[in-house]
Amino acid sequence: MTPSTAPTPTVPAPARPAPAPNLGQAGGRSRMRPGTRDALLIGLVGFTLAVAFSWVPSLWYDEAATVTGATRSWSQLAEMLTSVDAVHGLFYALMHVWFDLVGYTPFTLRLPSALATGVAAGLLVLFVRRFAPRGTAVLAGLLFCLLPRITWMGEEGRSFALSTVFALLLTLVFLAASRRSAEAAGAAPGPVSARRVWVRGRWWLLYAMLAIVATTLFLYVCLVVVAHGVTAVSTLIAARRAAGRIDAGRVRGGWAALRGWAAASIVAGLVLLPFVDEVVGQASQVGWIKEIGATTFDDIVVVQWFLFNPTFAAFGWVLILGGLAVLGIRAWRSRGAASRTTASAPGMPSLLALVVPWLVVPTLALIVLSLVMTPVFSPRYLAFSAPAAAILMAVAVCALPRRWLRVTAVLACVALTAPGYVAQRLPEAKQNSSWNEVADLIAAERALEPAGAGEAIIYGPVRQHPSATTRVIAYSYPDAFAGLVDVKLRTPAAETGQLWETRYPIDEVTDRFAGMDTVWLVTSNKQDWRPSVTAKLAVLGYGLDTEWNLTGVNVLRFEK
Repeated sequence: MTPSTAPTPTVPAPARPAPAPNLGQAGGRSRMRPGTRDALLIGLVGFTLAVAFSWVPSLWYDEAATVTGATRSWSQLAEMLTSVDAVHGLFYALMHVWFDLVGYTPFTLRLPSALATGVAAGLLVLFVRRFAPRGTAVLAGLLFCLLPRITWMGEEGRSFALSTVFALLLTLVFLAASRRSAEAAGAAPGPVSARRVWVRGRWWLLYAMLAIVATTLFLYVCLVVVAHGVTAVSTLIAARRAAGRIDAGRVRGGWAALRGWAAASIVAGLVLLPFVDEVVGQASQVGWIKEIGATTFDDIVVVQWFLFNPTFAAFGWVLILGGLAVLGIRAWRSRGAASRTTASAPGMPSLLALVVPWLVVPTLALIVLSLVMTPVFSPRYLAFSAPAAAILMAVAVCALPRRWLRVTAVLACVALTAPGYVAQRLPEAKQNSSWNEVADLIAAERALEPAGAGEAIIYGPVRQHPSATTRVIAYSYPDAFAGLVDVKLRTPAAETGQLWETRYPIDEVTDRFAGMDTVWLVTSNKQDWRPSVTAKLAVLGYGLDTEWNLTGVNVLRFEK
């Protein structure tokens, strides 16, 4: 049904305000068309920013975990997930298929994240376009692409970018399902047919299926479903308060949407119980997460979306709070009037009701869980809430009264994010990892060795990760280490049912040095194995030939 009078736009446009269709507005199947071209363009921008120079930074520990998980056999992967990293199991499986198709390189490891970042940016444009004019939707997508957390996740060989895509898909399907439930509940009473039930319920079924997949991909995405529940409740409360001034259809629509969300969430929750139980049983693997304390505020305000860029964080939060104020004032002014959303789809959530829970609930839930149970809050795990921050920033910019102010605000965001973007694409950007430099050094030096020379290698500790050794560098850059004999290896990682291999002490494998002309040692510069290994190799007739000191790693070559 279409309103008889032109409504006031939900969010101000950069120029002259003009009505824009939203999910609650009638318009047949054409409602998916507005903004599609813009979504493709912004998606391309997001992909380009993410993929550009993504091959420069060295891989680091978390990405090495992806590599070792996704490059083992299916049976070995299944065995590993019963003891560790079940929370990433679906992602490892997807990457396994990807590597089967294109092969593994550091670039192909990160390419899916860049693609997912572009998809997320495009979906965000489509989402905002349902509530706001074109300028606001495009700007939300652009600001999303500029957020340091997003440019970081786009070059990270982990599930953060893909989980953000699923958070957006969940929100779009939640809107579609809510609209159909609300419209059906607000319509004139009539016979309930199986077709009518199916049309209304299939969207909630799709929502439940997406929730299952998204949570299996990354457990914390289930908090988006919780946020949608808060949205449904707040929408119903708003409908009840306004029902006397409009009609009871809003209340019926709100109840229908809430019931649909609850049913879908319960179904998804029941299906996910075994998975959640398995993940909880492996909670010790996140023992590195620090307790809530003095740095938590900085983690939330700066690190979570602005990633060590406090200047951009200060400006970004001014815009976020400004966007909240704009939406709040508009909601207050229109609280007693029949808005477009109310007239066309009783009980439909507003942009404010969607964005605020999306922004707040995931962070708040993890903080509470960390306080009452065990530490689970890590700011990088909440990349999927960044779209809400970008939306509010765009709303604030578009509310500025002059075009030059809007342009200046956007240029300020570009200028503020630029230094961090460049820093993210330096060789040692990820946890000061110099692994690619180590691999390049060893490959170059080995190329100078005569053909057929016997070469062994000893992998020592790796900084900040006591359960692994510097063999993680070889997993990440296998070509440089091909043909080297790992003399200390007991059980390869793929055969342990764990992430990493097991090893013998040097004293138990002295026979493995037979026929080896060169021995390499790659070890941490903190847990320094150089003195002990040098002494043991001297007994076997090896002397130190050359030593290289790279960031966090020492490389030594011994010759017989």
